[in-house]
Amino acid sequence: MRENEIVIPVNNSEITLYCYLGEALLKIQMLEQALSYSITIKMNPDETKEKADEFLKKSQKYTFGQAVNIAKEKKLCNSVLLDEIDSFLKQRNWLVHSVLIGNEEDFNEGNIKEELIKKIKSISDKAEDIKRVIEYDMINFCSSKGRDVSKIKELLILQDKGIRVRKSF
Repeated sequence: MRENEIVIPVNNSEITLYCYLGEALLKIQMLEQALSYSITIKMNPDETKEKADEFLKKSQKYTFGQAVNIAKEKKLCNSVLLDEIDSFLKQRNWLVHSVLIGNEEDFNEGNIKEELIKKIKSISDKAEDIKRVIEYDMINFCSSKGRDVSKIKELLILQDKGIRVRKSF
């Protein structure tokens, strides 16, 4: 704590906001990861794992916007998915860069509007939905290249049914 500082406890609506913001940012990062993997797999379908991992390290450094542009430019997904990702980019950019704009007074006063929380939650949910579509798209792509993806597909189906899947040691 700094000298001459007064600490004011946050209220429940602020805690809710912080939780939803954190959840949304995490889900966006997971979506960005899925897109990086998709770009890597689709641009390097016949490469060795080492070469693909090398490419992945580079693609993970792209901003989400850069990754979306690469996916569009190279036509790495069907047009419906590309349009959905492109549309989501605008929502993601609002959340990351502009969520405060127009809400400064409310934030300063601790008055978090329900509409704002709903908008953030919808962005979070959309990121998760798009990530899942990308995952299935990668499975279909790999399957079309003769890869056995049955175990991965099985895990996704279990997750879609609400079953938690985790590795054990």
